[in-house]
Amino acid sequence: MQKSLLIIHPEDSTTGFLDKIKNHLNGELTGLTHHYNVKPNEESHQNCLQNISEHPENGLILFMGHGRSNYLYGAKGKSFDNTFVSEDAKKEHPEDYFHKEEFITFDNIDTFKKKKVFCLTCNSNGKIGIESIKKGAKVFLGFGDLPTSIEELKEQGEKNKPGTSLASIERVLKTEINYIIKKSITIGIKKNQNFEQLFELIRFMTNQRISYYLVDQKKVSERKLIANYLYDFKKGIVVYGNGKEKLIG
Repeated sequence: MQKSLLIIHPEDSTTGFLDKIKNHLNGELTGLTHHYNVKPNEESHQNCLQNISEHPENGLILFMGHGRSNYLYGAKGKSFDNTFVSEDAKKEHPEDYFHKEEFITFDNIDTFKKKKVFCLTCNSNGKIGIESIKKGAKVFLGFGDLPTSIEELKEQGEKNKPGTSLASIERVLKTEINYIIKKSITIGIKKNQNFEQLFELIRFMTNQRISYYLVDQKKVSERKLIANYLYDFKKGIVVYGNGKEKLIG
């Protein structure tokens, strides 16, 4: 019997923290989840697309990883960023240096035709979500920018200074995104909610966490920055397509 929740997570050391979502859902929704870990090779990516195509139309697809407004990233090998390496080494260990940046694009987004998609990637609230609906997806929930690394925080103009530790902000944002998403999806599925209800639940839980930092964590010097990023996280969520669709069923 096919399972109702397909969790897709392309391998990438920078998104390893999302494994906590997968582990939580596997534990809380026993028997409903199937996890496909996309490996850094072409065959695994093609198999993943096949898994999506074969997933039941009344089920839910959770895609976690990196993304841009017009495509979703695939897997990246552990040594891809090492430019000082010989071609022989790359040939001997091809998966270590593999990177499929443009995995799900406008060219193959019709893989989501008749599917229900929850896309936890940066900028999935952009063109990729709109295009998925144009190509036949039932519903697509996407997010805005999700800075979860020191490098991404620096791109936002943040700097280490007295009272501001980028490492602390990074750690908190990863923890909070994990908590909000894993709890929301679990509750949403157990309560047989639709996408609109899940959308509101995520926003409600995010508001709770914002209040927690502003009211209860006054000793945390970065609390206002954390609250601002959580607010942007909440504000960037978009549901395209039929928000009345049940998450499962």
